[in-house]
Amino acid sequence: MPDEFKELIEYIKCLDGYKLPEYKDLPQIPLYMEQVVSYVNDTLNNIYKNNESTITPFMVNNYVKAKMINAPKKKKYDTNHIAYLLSIGLLKNVVSMRDLAGIIEIDKTFTDNKEQLYDYFKDMHDEVLKNQAHRVKTRLDAIDKGKNKYKKNKELEDRLNLTYVALRLYIESETSKLIADAIMNKMSKMVLPKSALVESKKEVKYQNKKLGKEASKIGSSRK
Repeated sequence: MPDEFKELIEYIKCLDGYKLPEYKDLPQIPLYMEQVVSYVNDTLNNIYKNNESTITPFMVNNYVKAKMINAPKKKKYDTNHIAYLLSIGLLKNVVSMRDLAGIIEIDKTFTDNKEQLYDYFKDMHDEVLKNQAHRVKTRLDAIDKGKNKYKKNKELEDRLNLTYVALRLYIESETSKLIADAIMNKMSKMVLPKSALVESKKEVKYQNKKLGKEASKIGSSRK
């Protein structure tokens, strides 16, 4: 088994055993911005292996500006802030800020008990992560133990099979996102002002610029 394959197996095992902290185990004393950002990123570090910050001070300020989380008191953030930021940190790459705001707004109509809301999210996240990790681990084990069906280089065949595992996951993810976005498009319209539902030209320009930079980077590396 190549080292890369072993590392992948270990990462999946890590995901399989990962659990978000209970609400009662979150910091119970108010923290300053840098402490909050450090805590959230350290807590989610085992999931995000790319060494990129999950949450930054700039993001936190924007979540306050969008009224997704309350403004800090005397520049300090409490347990509820941390619970929301952990949840947002896990969802921000797949859910738009608008729909995150919609989910949070709908949560408020359900209950004011932030501990109950966080623990519900934690249980759901832990269950989905464990189930998905188990499914992927089963596929990886089958690839590792599989015979070389086509009498080609085993390493090349494993590489192809692993790529197909990733492709299937991407397709499943895209399908799930399409349905989730359709649901939240309806829900957000019910709870957010119309001005929040329109994507601005500035946002489109930013996304296009980001895509252009990424294309240039990939293209230059393949010369």
